[in-house]
Amino acid sequence: MNGAPRARARVYDDPMAIDGRIKKLAKGLSARQAADAFVRAQEDPQSLSDVDRGKADEFEATVECMFLMAAVDGDIGDDELAQLSASVEAFAELEQMGRVDLGATLSKMNDRLATEGWNKRLAAVAAKLRDPEARSFAFRLAAGVAFVDDHVAHAEAAALEALAGALHLSSDESQEILYDVRETLFS
Repeated sequence: MNGAPRARARVYDDPMAIDGRIKKLAKGLSARQAADAFVRAQEDPQSLSDVDRGKADEFEATVECMFLMAAVDGDIGDDELAQLSASVEAFAELEQMGRVDLGATLSKMNDRLATEGWNKRLAAVAAKLRDPEARSFAFRLAAGVAFVDDHVAHAEAAALEALAGALHLSSDESQEILYDVRETLFS
């Protein structure tokens, strides 16, 4: 991130690692259509309708919200990229996700982050999440990433606040989502 030192990769030894937590948070929320559009966008971008392009953009933006939360304390390491990739597959619940090199997608996000910086990537992500439900869903999953180690560090709390603002979530709405995420993960 613009010359920031590379952070040590966190190791998720916890039996309920990030992928299980994300799946728990996403339960009952379908990302199938958006993930399908994302897969098709990777294979044949010209085949997408404007509606499907929007869905693919929303899916990618949701993944990048999660990525930005993981990267807020510095560049994320290979272990974190692998764990985040498993998380995306868990919430998308798609067999065809194997057709997309998600590791390459996350590496591309890491490159954009290094080039553009966290705030510019946050603005780009927010611009792709136009639907209020999509913004809430992305915030919910990003919060799950922040809570992965059972502790929200100062940088993560500030990032959640910035994310809520960029996604035009009211303070009450963001606090309600954070409370729900905490209750879902730790009850």
